[in-house]
Amino acid sequence: MAAISHKPSTGITELRQQLKRFLVDDPEVSIVVPAYNEEKTIERLLKSMAAQVTSYRVELIIANNNSTDRTQALLDQYGVRSLFVQQQGVAYARQAGLEAARGIYIANADADSVYPPTWLNTIIKPLENPAVSCTYGTYSFIPSARTSPLQLALYERASRLASLMRSRTSEPTNVLGFNFAFRRADALAVGGFNLNAGHTGTVNHKSGPCEDGWMALCLMERGRLYRVSSPKARARTSDRRLLESGGLGQAFTMRLRREWKRLMA
Repeated sequence: MAAISHKPSTGITELRQQLKRFLVDDPEVSIVVPAYNEEKTIERLLKSMAAQVTSYRVELIIANNNSTDRTQALLDQYGVRSLFVQQQGVAYARQAGLEAARGIYIANADADSVYPPTWLNTIIKPLENPAVSCTYGTYSFIPSARTSPLQLALYERASRLASLMRSRTSEPTNVLGFNFAFRRADALAVGGFNLNAGHTGTVNHKSGPCEDGWMALCLMERGRLYRVSSPKARARTSDRRLLESGGLGQAFTMRLRREWKRLMA
């Protein structure tokens, strides 16, 4: 019987090698990613990070928020810098990443999302303007067995329209944690992430303050928000955010009701 090899597979070795580019001593940009039980999605995220084409020196930090699955084992396997954040809640994970980061700029991503190779440069570039304190990109959903591309496309179109309408009166609510960026110094100056936020809510229905919108609101003290509408900065994220709201049909109905109330207010 042939001996069992314990050497990493070619794919693992190749990705591990690609991710070494993020082990730098003097980063200009820190990509911070909270992760909780993301063993099914973390490799996909890491591949999209490794494919980034950027002119910046970049570090990648995964804030493991007390995962109980193989998330940490996979991070170790790929040689990724990680923090173990025991206090449960995405706001705690993002704050730990912010405090550990060494870059001038912080790019926020999520472990269940993927990003085009142009994402980092596109989301960070506007921050070189001192008048801009926060940038945020758009998103689309990754279809699962319970949703169809057509259904998601219709939902996304309605969401983009609602987002444009909100930009006039309540722009911070358009900022989502898996696709926004800011200067580290500015975020620390406004007190960092609200640790009482981010425990509840979904993309479709936010319940109480969420850590992303709260940060964007605070950053308006330091400059203006900048919407990056280019598809070069569009994240693709898991549709479980919709399914958590009870399915696509219910999510769509809830959004329509909320936007109608906003218009009538």
